[in-house]
Amino acid sequence: MSSTLSTHLSRRHMLKLMGVGLALSACAPAPAPSANAPAASGGEAAGPSTAADTVVLMYNSGEISTEELDAFTVEYGHEVEFIETDLTKLFASLAAGNPVDCFRIYGTNTAGLAARGIPLDLTDYFSTSKLVSVDELLPVNDLFVVDGKRYGMVKDWSPDYSIYVNKRLWGEAGVEIPDPTESLHYTKWRELSSKLTTKEGDRTLVFGTDFEPNENVLFWITTTYKDPTHIFSEDFSQLALSSNPDTMEFINFWIDWMKEGGIPGAISPFISDWSGQDWVQGQAATVQWGYWFSGMAQSDKVADEDILMMRAPTWGPSYSNPCATGCGMMVTSVTKVPDVAWKMFEWFMGELPAENRAKSGWGVPGLTRFLDLMPREEPWRQHNYDMVQSEIKNTAVPVIEFSPYLTPDAFKATWAKYLEPTVKGDMTVDEMVANIESETNVAIREGMDRVGA
Repeated sequence: MSSTLSTHLSRRHMLKLMGVGLALSACAPAPAPSANAPAASGGEAAGPSTAADTVVLMYNSGEISTEELDAFTVEYGHEVEFIETDLTKLFASLAAGNPVDCFRIYGTNTAGLAARGIPLDLTDYFSTSKLVSVDELLPVNDLFVVDGKRYGMVKDWSPDYSIYVNKRLWGEAGVEIPDPTESLHYTKWRELSSKLTTKEGDRTLVFGTDFEPNENVLFWITTTYKDPTHIFSEDFSQLALSSNPDTMEFINFWIDWMKEGGIPGAISPFISDWSGQDWVQGQAATVQWGYWFSGMAQSDKVADEDILMMRAPTWGPSYSNPCATGCGMMVTSVTKVPDVAWKMFEWFMGELPAENRAKSGWGVPGLTRFLDLMPREEPWRQHNYDMVQSEIKNTAVPVIEFSPYLTPDAFKATWAKYLEPTVKGDMTVDEMVANIESETNVAIREGMDRVGA
């Protein structure tokens, strides 16, 4: 692939790219939109404004309030046109030459977007910024770096594979809770499943290990190796699962666990519709979600004193608790107001909204100076804060590399397509992996053709 990427996107090129899917959904279940959240401007058919003093922001309304946007206008004098995150609208605005300026995106999409010239290279902006100084960026922000160029940063993040324990349910099951600062092997959690699970006939009343690691192997596969790595060939031109014995061992382990009903899957579905809701209902002894989950860990069925955050499980010899996707922001390369867009970016990441997010407990700040704003007023929150500090120091894989020729959602969909029939015994694991590799590699080749690689 050429290292020189054009920053000019023709209408024909953008229309071609509209067929490429990207993960633009929440990196964690977002809070419900507040009553003060802005609505998309002008209804469904509205396009972005072209006024020079207006910045067009495409984001989730539950993550930014009208009051915050008004504060930006008062402080910097630029009106904000807000559009709800919408992939179709984003690409349509680029194709029409009337672009969105700033948009919400996962860091795992950076390589693919950069290969297509969609995000603006913000390296020089970062180098002179006092609000989002490179010296203050936590390592997770490297999800937005490709070939030394920085295209964005996380709005907040999480070590995504930490475990939450419901101490009350463990006590009722008579199972001793492990030391939260020590990481247990996945085989140990599998052993604990039967001891912590409660059933009534075929119906599950409490899941012992209600694990849901982003629903496929993409994000936890790095734990199967001695050194941090990825699931592709060296040049990212092929998915490489079957050729690695360590990878196949873990895939077989995970599917066997599902087959025996030890974790949710086709044999034993979630009690509600996902592990977080099982937890809120007091029907999950453990869930595997990161720090962000503390934003919803309390409920009328789960008291503060029953919440305990633990280190991520291990499989391979290197401890790893990476951020799975890194939700953040980019600026489009064809923005008509790059300096105004950067001001919005700086403000969103380094001023009022960033401070409010840090205080909310829904994620870890992307800048070191905001870490002390994380909630610590209750013992369980102080413990969570301490665990995050430990993860920042000890996590071996701060960034997960993904092929620039494939979107994470495309891989996720292919994995899900073959997982259920495999768990139900309709195909072998080897057949499942062969199908996934075959279909994914076709998609990768199509992606390579799009960028002329």
